[in-house]
Amino acid sequence: MFKCVCRRAVHHARECSAISSSLYHKLHFLELHRPLSSSTSSITNSSNQQPMVVSYFMNSFGFSQERALSASKYVHFEIPGNADALLLFLKNHAFTDAQISTVVRLRPSILLSRPEKTLLPKLVFLQSIGVSGLDIPRIICRSPNILCRSLKNQIIPAFNLLQDLLHSNENIVFAVNRFPDLLVTNLENKVAPNLEILREAGVTESGIGYCLKHMPRLLARLPEHLKESVERVKQIGFNPQTTMFLQAVKVMAATASRSWDRKMDVYKRCGWSEEEVLTAFRRQPHCMLASESKIVRVVDLLVHKMGCHISELAKNPLLILLSLNKTIAPRCSVYNVLRMKGLVRKNLSLARCLTCPEKFFLERFVQRYKEEAPELLELYQEKMQLSK
Repeated sequence: MFKCVCRRAVHHARECSAISSSLYHKLHFLELHRPLSSSTSSITNSSNQQPMVVSYFMNSFGFSQERALSASKYVHFEIPGNADALLLFLKNHAFTDAQISTVVRLRPSILLSRPEKTLLPKLVFLQSIGVSGLDIPRIICRSPNILCRSLKNQIIPAFNLLQDLLHSNENIVFAVNRFPDLLVTNLENKVAPNLEILREAGVTESGIGYCLKHMPRLLARLPEHLKESVERVKQIGFNPQTTMFLQAVKVMAATASRSWDRKMDVYKRCGWSEEEVLTAFRRQPHCMLASESKIVRVVDLLVHKMGCHISELAKNPLLILLSLNKTIAPRCSVYNVLRMKGLVRKNLSLARCLTCPEKFFLERFVQRYKEEAPELLELYQEKMQLSK
């Protein structure tokens, strides 16, 4: 599966070196907004110059003195010529001031990089595999390690392994956009063992591809942690051959045991049985990611004030995830008026009213009764306005 890594790495490295010069000007998008020093670079380890470095972080990036002092531990220079050149380079490659500040905050040592030699080939490579010029800064902001790791020894080999698994640059770019650290993660030591854990659990190859493309962060977890989550999800009764199984593993992996127990206790205090909670989890795993206060508030409104049965909530756990102010409260107001005026049947599902698309809701529950209840549209708009 992972053959040809070295051959591909050498090929891509040579290709990046050959095309970097021609693509450099194509990647220039923005002009520099603030004047930068034209002094030549002179990097030193002398601690006597650190007050100047601290001032540079504060003046150039708006860092607090505390953050600037912390960042200065990783950067030493006498004059900011190289740092200025780095900032100009990033601006010319579509990085905004805010994005540059983010990159420098996360990796202060980036200011010591040689842009043309160490950074440009990586940006060129990202563009060559299909990452758009405007997406590159966003990806780098989320994973500045991409600029710090070796193109030949890390990034290209990682790309080659992903190509063996995802089969197209389009799928790889989709996955990288979701989890940029994928290019700087040790795929053989982390991702490969995690893929085997899923296969052993019964996940199909199409499921493996789906997980790597849509949930790449899950596969970067420690294998022992993923295995524990897989076992817990299997015990609850999910079918490993469905994408819902993978969604449940993702939620379980993101929920520590203590957090899971607290959420279970919250649901029970709201009147749910353990089986009703598990039923909801099987239908919509993300209901266990809702905050404890959100669970209490939604259950209080729908069960105690709207008369919805807990069993109906358990069968429609999406209700727990809806916005209380933007969806549930405004629609419940309309629903109450329709019920009081006898305009809808008594057994009309509240869940259907709350989960249907906005356009359908307006047509079916508001505009349809503009003669009998002309106040509905104004009521709904007023409640929506209050949520803003």
